[in-house]
Amino acid sequence: MKLGIEITPLTQQPTGIGYYTLHLLSALSALPDCPEICGFSSGLHKPQTADLPISFRRIAVPTRALYLCWRLFNAPKADAFLGGTDIYHAVNYVLPPLKKAAGVLTIHDLAFLAHPEWCSPKIVAPFRDAVTRHARRADRILVPSEATRKDVLRFLDVAPDKIRVTPLAGDPSFFPMPREEAEEQLREHLQLTGGFLLCVGTLEPRKNLPTLLRAFLKTDLPHKLVFVGGHGWGDALQAQVPLSAQDKKRIVFTGYIRDRGLFPALYSAATAFLFPSWHEGFGIPAVEAMACGCPVIASDTSSLPEVAGSAALYAAPGDTDAWARAMEHLCADITLQEDLRQKSLAQAEAFSWEKCALATMRCYKELL
Repeated sequence: MKLGIEITPLTQQPTGIGYYTLHLLSALSALPDCPEICGFSSGLHKPQTADLPISFRRIAVPTRALYLCWRLFNAPKADAFLGGTDIYHAVNYVLPPLKKAAGVLTIHDLAFLAHPEWCSPKIVAPFRDAVTRHARRADRILVPSEATRKDVLRFLDVAPDKIRVTPLAGDPSFFPMPREEAEEQLREHLQLTGGFLLCVGTLEPRKNLPTLLRAFLKTDLPHKLVFVGGHGWGDALQAQVPLSAQDKKRIVFTGYIRDRGLFPALYSAATAFLFPSWHEGFGIPAVEAMACGCPVIASDTSSLPEVAGSAALYAAPGDTDAWARAMEHLCADITLQEDLRQKSLAQAEAFSWEKCALATMRCYKELL
């Protein structure tokens, strides 16, 4: 089998889809029946493939320009450009024109259809009308959760038997660290000291960070609230929730952290991981937190109860008081913290990139 797969999301600062692509390719490459893999990329920057045993070809034009070319001229055919493939896997919503290959399309979530106000206009505008067209052309659609499968059926009107649920996972190198070692790393690299609550994710409306910040400021917890992530789109968080000089002493913005090696320390040292998103297709950070034994408080919406199960506390994403109560309750109850740590470790074991790769390979083989 020869597999063509999109690798444009493998950027220098990857986020969710980039990590999905990286870990899926790594896990596929480790399978005993690994296919021959050839990556396809576009854009002005080369993909970051140094750690992957794959070849690739690139069309060095802006990706949006290539999308327009595909739509207007139905060319170039991606599988033919790669020298011919049996399967072509589009990892980022857009299935290119294909000459002979069977097409597999990953749809990570449909928040831009369910609630476009939470998503960047740069995403909503090109994907809103196109995603149905691409989904209907695909021979198989991969989704990361049962919640996303239901959204695909609700919004895209595709045959249910085309959809396969392939749950994702966290970074396989994430394990609990001794607290003292974790705290030492954070002091050295981030100048972060003392107890803290942690939130990881791109700073954008869908992540619902203003609710979390307002809830935290309602408490008198001695902890800091640490936000890890680059700015995505929308108003800056500080502009939405003005902070007093005293408030600013309790809030830490690290920005995007390129060194993934620091994340196990962050999760292991945090009193809790907070995930207040309005909508998630899966929620990799929750699994990574659980893999490090970090108690989780999450929104009770979309895929998050499915992913975190009984290993988390839940609050409605718009209920500021509920989030404040959950933080206070968890921080005050050492027994609850330990119970959630043990449940988190067990829950995280349900997910692995090997399982994701095996489920994805089964899908490929169905199409041969």
